[in-house]
Amino acid sequence: MGIALPLILSACGDTTPVRARAASAEEAVLPRVARGSVETTSGVAAVPVAPSEPHQVFAAVAQGDGARAGVDAAMENGVALRHFYEALARVDAGQSHDDVTVLHFGDSHTAADYETGPIRRALQARFGEGGRGFVAIGEPWKHYVQEGLRNGSSHDWSPERSHAIKGGKGRLGGDGQYGLAGVAIHTGSAGARAWADLTAKASRVELAYLQQPRGGAFDVYIDGARAGHVSTRGASGSAWRSFAAPDGPHRIEVDATGDGDVRLFGTVLDRDQVGVMYDALGINGARVTNVLAWDEAHMAEQIRHRSPDLVVLAYGTNESGDTDVPIETYERQLVDLLGRIARAAPSASCMLLGPPDRAVHTHDGWGTVPRLLDIIATQRRVAHAAGCAFFDQLEAMGGPGTIAQWADEPQPRAQRDRVHLAREGYVQLGNAVATGLIHGYGAWRSETGLATPAAATPDPSPPQATNLGTQ
Repeated sequence: MGIALPLILSACGDTTPVRARAASAEEAVLPRVARGSVETTSGVAAVPVAPSEPHQVFAAVAQGDGARAGVDAAMENGVALRHFYEALARVDAGQSHDDVTVLHFGDSHTAADYETGPIRRALQARFGEGGRGFVAIGEPWKHYVQEGLRNGSSHDWSPERSHAIKGGKGRLGGDGQYGLAGVAIHTGSAGARAWADLTAKASRVELAYLQQPRGGAFDVYIDGARAGHVSTRGASGSAWRSFAAPDGPHRIEVDATGDGDVRLFGTVLDRDQVGVMYDALGINGARVTNVLAWDEAHMAEQIRHRSPDLVVLAYGTNESGDTDVPIETYERQLVDLLGRIARAAPSASCMLLGPPDRAVHTHDGWGTVPRLLDIIATQRRVAHAAGCAFFDQLEAMGGPGTIAQWADEPQPRAQRDRVHLAREGYVQLGNAVATGLIHGYGAWRSETGLATPAAATPDPSPPQATNLGTQ
Protein backbone atom coordinates (compact mmCIF):
# COMPACT_ATOMS: atom_id res chain seq x y z
CA MET A 1 0.00 0.00 0.00
CA GLY A 2 1.34 3.44 -0.87
CA ILE A 3 2.27 6.01 1.72
CA ALA A 4 -0.89 8.05 2.14
CA LEU A 5 0.00 11.31 3.85
CA PRO A 6 0.36 14.97 3.05
CA LEU A 7 3.93 16.05 2.83
CA ILE A 8 5.07 19.42 1.57
CA LEU A 9 8.78 20.09 1.59
CA SER A 10 9.98 23.58 2.12
CA ALA A 11 13.67 24.27 2.24
CA CYS A 12 15.64 27.26 3.23
CA GLY A 13 17.90 28.31 5.98
CA ASP A 14 21.19 26.77 4.94
CA THR A 15 21.57 29.53 2.40
CA THR A 16 24.19 30.39 -0.19
CA PRO A 17 24.05 34.17 -0.38
CA VAL A 18 26.03 36.07 -2.97
CA ARG A 19 29.16 33.93 -3.67
CA ALA A 20 29.62 31.92 -0.51
CA ARG A 21 27.63 29.72 1.83
CA ALA A 22 26.04 31.44 4.83
CA ALA A 23 28.06 31.02 8.00
CA SER A 24 25.07 29.59 9.81
CA ALA A 25 21.57 28.54 8.89
CA GLU A 26 20.33 30.38 11.96
CA GLU A 27 21.71 33.62 10.52
CA ALA A 28 19.54 33.43 7.41
CA VAL A 29 17.76 36.72 6.82
CA LEU A 30 13.99 36.63 6.93
CA PRO A 31 12.16 37.73 3.79
CA ARG A 32 11.76 41.45 3.35
CA VAL A 33 8.37 43.00 2.83
CA ALA A 34 7.89 44.11 -0.76
CA ARG A 35 4.62 45.63 -1.90
CA GLY A 36 2.97 46.70 -5.11
CA SER A 37 2.43 45.26 -8.56
CA VAL A 38 4.86 42.83 -10.12
CA GLU A 39 5.15 41.52 -13.65
CA THR A 40 4.83 37.83 -14.32
CA THR A 41 7.75 35.83 -15.68
CA SER A 42 6.17 32.41 -15.33
CA GLY A 43 2.99 30.41 -15.73
CA VAL A 44 1.77 31.52 -12.29
CA ALA A 45 0.17 34.93 -12.73
CA ALA A 46 1.68 37.66 -10.60
CA VAL A 47 -0.84 40.04 -9.08
CA PRO A 48 -0.73 43.06 -6.79
CA VAL A 49 -0.21 41.68 -3.29
CA ALA A 50 -1.51 43.37 -0.17
CA PRO A 51 -1.25 41.46 3.12
CA SER A 52 -4.73 42.73 4.08
CA GLU A 53 -6.34 41.19 0.98
CA PRO A 54 -5.17 37.55 0.82
CA HIS A 55 -8.48 36.18 -0.42
CA GLN A 56 -8.73 38.61 -3.34
CA VAL A 57 -5.14 37.73 -4.22
CA PHE A 58 -5.98 34.05 -4.20
CA ALA A 59 -9.08 34.60 -6.31
CA ALA A 60 -7.09 36.61 -8.86
CA VAL A 61 -4.46 33.90 -9.15
CA ALA A 62 -7.04 31.14 -9.38
CA GLN A 63 -8.98 32.86 -12.18
CA GLY A 64 -6.07 33.43 -14.55
CA ASP A 65 -5.85 30.86 -17.36
CA GLY A 66 -2.07 31.13 -17.47
CA ALA A 67 -1.87 30.71 -13.72
CA ARG A 68 -4.17 27.69 -13.82
CA ALA A 69 -2.08 26.06 -16.55
CA GLY A 70 1.15 26.66 -14.62
CA VAL A 71 -0.32 25.24 -11.43
CA ASP A 72 -1.74 22.19 -13.24
CA ALA A 73 1.72 21.45 -14.63
CA ALA A 74 3.29 21.83 -11.17
CA MET A 75 0.87 19.47 -9.39
CA GLU A 76 1.59 15.80 -10.08
CA ASN A 77 -0.10 12.60 -8.93
CA GLY A 78 -2.97 14.54 -7.38
CA VAL A 79 -4.96 11.30 -7.17
CA ALA A 80 -2.83 10.51 -4.11
CA LEU A 81 -4.70 13.24 -2.20
CA ARG A 82 -7.95 11.26 -2.15
CA HIS A 83 -8.17 11.03 1.67
CA PHE A 84 -7.59 14.78 1.98
CA TYR A 85 -10.23 15.51 -0.64
CA GLU A 86 -12.73 13.17 1.02
CA ALA A 87 -12.26 15.05 4.29
CA LEU A 88 -12.86 18.37 2.51
CA ALA A 89 -15.98 16.95 0.87
CA ARG A 90 -17.42 16.00 4.26
CA VAL A 91 -16.92 19.60 5.40
CA ASP A 92 -18.59 20.86 2.21
CA ALA A 93 -21.55 18.56 2.84
CA GLY A 94 -21.91 19.62 6.47
CA GLN A 95 -21.28 16.02 7.52
CA SER A 96 -18.03 16.49 9.44
CA HIS A 97 -17.58 17.10 13.14
CA ASP A 98 -13.80 17.27 12.82
CA ASP A 99 -11.48 19.83 11.27
CA VAL A 100 -9.42 18.99 8.20
CA THR A 101 -5.86 19.12 9.54
CA VAL A 102 -2.70 19.67 7.48
CA LEU A 103 0.82 19.27 8.91
CA HIS A 104 3.40 21.12 6.83
CA PHE A 105 6.98 20.27 7.84
CA GLY A 106 9.88 22.17 6.32
CA ASP A 107 12.87 24.48 6.59
CA SER A 108 13.09 28.27 6.75
CA HIS A 109 10.69 28.70 3.81
CA THR A 110 8.10 27.19 6.17
CA ALA A 111 9.44 28.57 9.44
CA ALA A 112 8.53 32.19 8.72
CA ASP A 113 4.97 31.28 7.64
CA TYR A 114 5.18 33.68 4.68
CA GLU A 115 4.25 30.94 2.21
CA THR A 116 2.17 28.70 4.45
CA GLY A 117 0.13 31.71 5.65
CA PRO A 118 -1.42 32.35 2.21
CA ILE A 119 -2.09 28.61 1.80
CA ARG A 120 -3.84 28.55 5.17
CA ARG A 121 -5.91 31.65 4.45
CA ALA A 122 -7.00 30.42 1.03
CA LEU A 123 -8.08 27.00 2.31
CA GLN A 124 -9.89 28.53 5.27
CA ALA A 125 -11.62 31.10 3.06
CA ARG A 126 -12.90 28.21 0.94
CA PHE A 127 -13.64 25.55 3.59
CA GLY A 128 -13.96 27.41 6.89
CA GLU A 129 -11.63 28.56 9.62
CA GLY A 130 -11.22 25.60 11.95
CA GLY A 131 -8.53 27.33 14.00
CA ARG A 132 -5.00 28.65 13.78
CA GLY A 133 -3.57 25.23 14.56
CA PHE A 134 -0.26 24.40 16.20
CA VAL A 135 2.11 27.21 17.14
CA ALA A 136 4.99 27.60 19.56
CA ILE A 137 4.60 29.42 22.83
CA GLY A 138 7.44 31.61 24.00
CA GLU A 139 10.50 31.93 21.74
CA PRO A 140 11.80 28.67 20.22
CA TRP A 141 14.32 30.84 18.35
CA LYS A 142 15.05 34.51 17.94
CA HIS A 143 12.58 36.36 15.70
CA TYR A 144 10.02 33.54 15.67
CA VAL A 145 7.45 34.68 13.09
CA GLN A 146 3.98 33.24 12.57
CA GLU A 147 0.77 34.79 11.31
CA GLY A 148 -1.80 35.62 13.91
CA LEU A 149 0.42 35.80 17.00
CA ARG A 150 3.23 37.60 18.75
CA ASN A 151 5.33 35.56 21.15
CA GLY A 152 7.72 36.31 23.98
CA SER A 153 9.25 34.92 27.15
CA SER A 154 11.34 35.84 30.16
CA HIS A 155 15.07 35.18 29.91
CA ASP A 156 14.96 31.96 31.96
CA TRP A 157 13.45 29.78 29.21
CA SER A 158 15.84 27.96 26.86
CA PRO A 159 15.12 26.38 23.47
CA GLU A 160 15.95 22.71 23.04
CA ARG A 161 16.07 20.55 19.93
CA SER A 162 18.06 17.87 18.13
CA HIS A 163 20.62 18.90 15.54
CA ALA A 164 21.09 16.58 12.57
CA ILE A 165 24.50 15.85 11.12
CA LYS A 166 24.70 16.81 7.45
CA GLY A 167 24.38 13.76 5.26
CA GLY A 168 23.52 11.46 8.15
CA LYS A 169 20.87 10.92 10.77
CA GLY A 170 22.99 11.12 13.89
CA ARG A 171 22.13 13.37 16.80
CA LEU A 172 24.33 15.90 18.49
CA GLY A 173 22.96 15.71 22.01
CA GLY A 174 19.40 15.71 23.27
CA ASP A 175 16.77 13.01 23.56
CA GLY A 176 14.82 13.84 20.39
CA GLN A 177 11.59 14.57 22.31
CA TYR A 178 10.72 18.11 21.30
CA GLY A 179 7.12 17.97 20.22
CA LEU A 180 5.34 18.27 16.90
CA ALA A 181 7.58 21.00 15.48
CA GLY A 182 10.84 19.50 16.76
CA VAL A 183 11.65 22.50 18.97
CA ALA A 184 10.74 22.91 22.64
CA ILE A 185 11.42 25.44 25.38
CA HIS A 186 12.27 24.43 28.93
CA THR A 187 12.95 25.94 32.34
CA GLY A 188 13.43 24.98 35.96
CA SER A 189 13.09 28.50 37.31
CA ALA A 190 10.24 29.76 39.44
CA GLY A 191 8.40 32.61 37.82
CA ALA A 192 9.64 31.88 34.30
CA ARG A 193 7.01 33.23 31.89
CA ALA A 194 6.27 32.38 28.26
CA TRP A 195 3.38 33.76 26.26
CA ALA A 196 1.62 34.12 22.93
CA ASP A 197 -0.57 37.09 22.03
CA LEU A 198 -3.13 36.01 19.43
CA THR A 199 -4.81 38.09 16.79
CA ALA A 200 -6.27 34.87 15.35
CA LYS A 201 -9.46 33.61 16.98
CA ALA A 202 -9.55 30.58 19.26
CA SER A 203 -12.16 29.01 21.53
CA ARG A 204 -10.02 26.09 22.74
CA VAL A 205 -6.37 26.21 23.75
CA GLU A 206 -4.49 22.92 24.04
CA LEU A 207 -1.01 23.01 25.57
CA ALA A 208 1.44 20.23 24.66
CA TYR A 209 4.26 19.35 27.04
CA LEU A 210 6.58 16.57 28.16
CA GLN A 211 5.53 14.55 31.18
CA GLN A 212 8.59 13.29 33.08
CA PRO A 213 9.40 11.74 36.50
CA ARG A 214 10.95 14.94 37.84
CA GLY A 215 8.75 17.34 35.95
CA GLY A 216 7.69 20.65 37.39
CA ALA A 217 4.38 22.48 37.31
CA PHE A 218 3.11 25.61 35.63
CA ASP A 219 0.10 27.88 35.85
CA VAL A 220 -1.89 28.82 32.76
CA TYR A 221 -3.38 32.28 32.29
CA ILE A 222 -5.81 33.26 29.54
CA ASP A 223 -6.31 37.00 29.11
CA GLY A 224 -4.76 37.56 32.54
CA ALA A 225 -7.10 35.21 34.40
CA ARG A 226 -5.77 31.99 35.88
CA ALA A 227 -7.23 29.11 33.86
CA GLY A 228 -5.54 26.15 35.52
CA HIS A 229 -2.54 24.49 37.15
CA VAL A 230 -0.65 21.74 35.31
CA SER A 231 1.81 19.28 36.82
CA THR A 232 4.17 17.60 34.36
CA ARG A 233 5.36 14.98 36.85
CA GLY A 234 4.65 11.39 35.87
CA ALA A 235 5.74 8.58 33.59
CA SER A 236 7.77 9.83 30.62
CA GLY A 237 5.74 10.70 27.53
CA SER A 238 3.79 13.34 25.66
CA ALA A 239 0.91 15.04 27.44
CA TRP A 240 -1.76 17.60 26.57
CA ARG A 241 -4.12 19.83 28.54
CA SER A 242 -7.03 21.79 27.06
CA PHE A 243 -8.70 24.99 28.20
CA ALA A 244 -11.94 26.53 26.90
CA ALA A 245 -12.20 30.24 26.14
CA PRO A 246 -14.69 32.59 24.47
CA ASP A 247 -14.16 32.60 20.72
CA GLY A 248 -11.80 35.43 19.86
CA PRO A 249 -8.21 36.67 20.18
CA HIS A 250 -6.46 35.84 23.45
CA ARG A 251 -3.25 36.17 25.40
CA ILE A 252 -1.97 32.77 26.54
CA GLU A 253 0.65 32.77 29.29
CA VAL A 254 2.48 30.00 31.13
CA ASP A 255 4.22 30.65 34.47
CA ALA A 256 6.53 27.93 35.84
CA THR A 257 6.44 27.24 39.58
CA GLY A 258 10.09 26.13 39.82
CA ASP A 259 9.55 22.70 41.43
CA GLY A 260 11.14 20.81 38.51
CA ASP A 261 11.91 20.99 34.82
CA VAL A 262 9.11 22.07 32.49
CA ARG A 263 9.38 21.35 28.76
CA LEU A 264 6.73 22.95 26.55
CA PHE A 265 6.16 21.89 22.94
CA GLY A 266 3.58 24.49 21.94
CA THR A 267 -0.15 25.01 21.74
CA VAL A 268 -2.99 24.15 19.37
CA LEU A 269 -5.48 26.95 18.80
CA ASP A 270 -8.85 25.49 17.84
CA ARG A 271 -12.34 26.89 17.22
CA ASP A 272 -15.78 25.39 17.78
CA GLN A 273 -16.64 25.66 14.08
CA VAL A 274 -15.48 23.01 11.61
CA GLY A 275 -12.99 23.97 8.91
CA VAL A 276 -9.31 23.71 8.04
CA MET A 277 -6.32 23.89 10.37
CA TYR A 278 -2.94 24.30 8.68
CA ASP A 279 0.15 23.83 10.88
CA ALA A 280 3.42 25.45 9.70
CA LEU A 281 6.16 23.30 11.28
CA GLY A 282 9.37 24.73 9.87
CA ILE A 283 12.85 25.12 11.35
CA ASN A 284 15.55 27.40 9.99
CA GLY A 285 18.31 25.42 8.30
CA ALA A 286 16.40 22.14 8.43
CA ARG A 287 16.99 19.09 6.29
CA VAL A 288 15.26 15.73 6.11
CA THR A 289 17.92 14.50 8.54
CA ASN A 290 16.65 16.89 11.20
CA VAL A 291 13.38 14.99 11.40
CA LEU A 292 15.21 11.65 11.32
CA ALA A 293 17.12 12.83 14.40
CA TRP A 294 13.89 13.05 16.41
CA ASP A 295 12.83 10.11 18.55
CA GLU A 296 10.54 8.16 16.24
CA ALA A 297 8.12 6.91 18.91
CA HIS A 298 7.77 10.44 20.28
CA MET A 299 7.27 11.90 16.81
CA ALA A 300 4.63 9.27 16.02
CA GLU A 301 2.56 10.02 19.12
CA GLN A 302 2.72 13.73 18.36
CA ILE A 303 1.52 13.20 14.78
CA ARG A 304 -1.18 10.72 15.79
CA HIS A 305 -2.54 13.19 18.33
CA ARG A 306 -3.05 15.77 15.56
CA SER A 307 -4.69 13.11 13.35
CA PRO A 308 -3.71 14.79 10.06
CA ASP A 309 -5.59 14.44 6.80
CA LEU A 310 -2.59 15.68 4.84
CA VAL A 311 1.13 15.75 5.61
CA VAL A 312 3.35 18.06 3.58
CA LEU A 313 7.14 17.77 3.51
CA ALA A 314 8.99 20.84 2.23
CA TYR A 315 12.74 20.27 2.28
CA GLY A 316 15.48 20.23 -0.33
CA THR A 317 16.97 23.73 -0.52
CA ASN A 318 19.61 23.03 2.11
CA GLU A 319 20.33 19.58 0.67
CA SER A 320 20.94 21.18 -2.72
CA GLY A 321 24.17 22.59 -1.26
CA ASP A 322 25.37 19.26 0.17
CA THR A 323 27.44 18.34 -2.86
CA ASP A 324 29.56 15.91 -0.82
CA VAL A 325 26.49 13.78 0.00
CA PRO A 326 25.59 11.24 -2.72
CA ILE A 327 22.11 11.73 -4.13
CA GLU A 328 21.45 8.05 -3.36
CA THR A 329 22.02 8.81 0.32
CA TYR A 330 19.53 11.66 0.17
CA GLU A 331 16.99 9.38 -1.52
CA ARG A 332 17.32 6.78 1.25
CA GLN A 333 16.81 9.48 3.87
CA LEU A 334 13.69 10.74 2.13
CA VAL A 335 12.26 7.21 1.86
CA ASP A 336 13.05 6.67 5.55
CA LEU A 337 11.18 9.84 6.54
CA LEU A 338 8.16 8.93 4.42
CA GLY A 339 8.13 5.54 6.12
CA ARG A 340 8.03 7.19 9.53
CA ILE A 341 5.15 9.41 8.47
CA ALA A 342 3.27 6.45 7.04
CA ARG A 343 3.65 4.48 10.26
CA ALA A 344 2.46 7.45 12.34
CA ALA A 345 -0.49 8.41 10.10
CA PRO A 346 -1.25 5.52 7.75
CA SER A 347 -4.53 6.95 6.43
CA ALA A 348 -3.35 10.50 5.76
CA SER A 349 -2.55 11.82 2.29
CA CYS A 350 1.00 12.98 1.63
CA MET A 351 2.57 15.58 -0.61
CA LEU A 352 6.18 16.48 -1.31
CA LEU A 353 6.65 20.17 -2.01
CA GLY A 354 9.69 20.55 -4.23
CA PRO A 355 12.09 23.37 -3.31
CA PRO A 356 11.86 26.72 -5.08
CA ASP A 357 14.65 27.91 -7.33
CA ARG A 358 18.08 28.61 -5.82
CA ALA A 359 20.93 30.33 -7.64
CA VAL A 360 24.69 30.69 -7.21
CA HIS A 361 27.05 33.16 -8.83
CA THR A 362 29.60 31.91 -11.38
CA HIS A 363 31.77 33.59 -13.99
CA ASP A 364 28.73 33.44 -16.29
CA GLY A 365 26.47 35.19 -13.78
CA TRP A 366 23.69 33.79 -11.60
CA GLY A 367 22.45 30.29 -12.38
CA THR A 368 20.33 27.60 -10.75
CA VAL A 369 22.29 25.25 -8.46
CA PRO A 370 22.77 22.06 -10.55
CA ARG A 371 22.16 19.73 -7.62
CA LEU A 372 18.75 21.37 -7.04
CA LEU A 373 17.52 19.67 -10.21
CA ASP A 374 18.76 16.31 -8.88
CA ILE A 375 16.95 16.92 -5.58
CA ILE A 376 13.70 17.72 -7.40
CA ALA A 377 14.01 14.67 -9.67
CA THR A 378 14.60 12.47 -6.63
CA GLN A 379 11.61 13.89 -4.78
CA ARG A 380 9.39 13.41 -7.82
CA ARG A 381 10.49 9.78 -8.20
CA VAL A 382 10.07 8.99 -4.50
CA ALA A 383 6.67 10.72 -4.29
CA HIS A 384 5.24 8.73 -7.19
CA ALA A 385 6.66 5.46 -5.84
CA ALA A 386 5.33 6.14 -2.32
CA GLY A 387 1.85 7.16 -3.42
CA CYS A 388 2.25 10.85 -2.58
CA ALA A 389 1.42 13.95 -4.59
CA PHE A 390 4.29 16.13 -5.78
CA PHE A 391 4.15 19.88 -6.32
CA ASP A 392 7.03 21.32 -8.35
CA GLN A 393 7.61 24.85 -7.05
CA LEU A 394 10.42 25.41 -9.52
CA GLU A 395 7.97 24.75 -12.35
CA ALA A 396 5.38 27.01 -10.70
CA MET A 397 7.94 29.82 -10.48
CA GLY A 398 8.83 29.56 -14.17
CA GLY A 399 11.75 27.12 -14.24
CA PRO A 400 15.52 27.38 -13.67
CA GLY A 401 16.84 30.91 -13.53
CA THR A 402 13.61 32.45 -12.23
CA ILE A 403 14.88 33.39 -8.78
CA ALA A 404 17.76 35.39 -10.27
CA GLN A 405 15.22 37.34 -12.35
CA TRP A 406 12.97 37.87 -9.35
CA ALA A 407 15.86 39.27 -7.29
CA ASP A 408 16.60 41.89 -9.98
CA GLU A 409 13.05 43.21 -10.30
CA PRO A 410 12.31 46.83 -9.27
CA GLN A 411 10.17 45.39 -6.47
CA PRO A 412 11.96 42.08 -5.94
CA ARG A 413 10.10 38.85 -5.35
CA ALA A 414 13.35 37.25 -4.17
CA GLN A 415 16.08 38.29 -1.78
CA ARG A 416 19.59 39.14 -2.88
CA ASP A 417 20.91 35.78 -1.64
CA ARG A 418 18.86 34.16 -4.46
CA VAL A 419 17.78 31.49 -1.97
CA HIS A 420 14.96 33.06 0.02
CA LEU A 421 12.04 34.90 -1.48
CA ALA A 422 10.67 38.30 -0.57
CA ARG A 423 7.18 38.47 0.92
CA GLU A 424 5.48 38.82 -2.46
CA GLY A 425 7.37 35.84 -3.85
CA TYR A 426 6.24 33.65 -0.98
CA VAL A 427 2.66 34.88 -1.33
CA GLN A 428 2.73 34.03 -5.03
CA LEU A 429 4.03 30.51 -4.41
CA GLY A 430 1.63 29.98 -1.51
CA ASN A 431 -1.28 31.00 -3.71
CA ALA A 432 -0.05 28.64 -6.41
CA VAL A 433 0.04 25.70 -3.98
CA ALA A 434 -3.41 26.58 -2.62
CA THR A 435 -4.76 26.90 -6.16
CA GLY A 436 -3.32 23.50 -7.01
CA LEU A 437 -4.98 21.90 -3.99
CA ILE A 438 -8.37 23.56 -4.50
CA HIS A 439 -8.39 22.98 -8.26
CA GLY A 440 -7.41 19.37 -7.67
CA TYR A 441 -10.26 19.01 -5.21
CA GLY A 442 -12.69 20.40 -7.77
CA ALA A 443 -11.41 17.98 -10.41
CA TRP A 444 -11.76 15.10 -7.94
CA ARG A 445 -15.37 16.10 -7.20
CA SER A 446 -16.13 16.18 -10.91
CA GLU A 447 -14.53 12.77 -11.49
CA THR A 448 -16.48 11.23 -8.61
CA GLY A 449 -19.78 12.77 -9.75
CA LEU A 450 -20.19 15.25 -6.90
CA ALA A 451 -21.84 18.55 -7.71
CA THR A 452 -19.91 21.76 -7.17
CA PRO A 453 -20.99 23.15 -3.77
CA ALA A 454 -22.17 26.74 -3.39
CA ALA A 455 -19.27 27.32 -0.98
CA ALA A 456 -16.88 27.14 -3.92
CA THR A 457 -17.84 30.71 -4.92
CA PRO A 458 -15.27 33.18 -3.50
CA ASP A 459 -16.56 35.55 -0.84
CA PRO A 460 -16.69 39.03 -2.45
CA SER A 461 -16.05 40.69 0.92
CA PRO A 462 -13.50 38.51 2.74
CA PRO A 463 -12.36 39.43 6.25
CA GLN A 464 -9.04 41.14 6.76
CA ALA A 465 -5.96 39.02 7.24
CA THR A 466 -4.52 38.60 10.71
CA ASN A 467 -1.39 40.49 11.60
CA LEU A 468 2.01 38.92 11.28
CA GLY A 469 4.20 38.40 14.29
CA THR A 470 7.21 40.57 15.03
CA GLN A 471 10.45 39.95 13.16
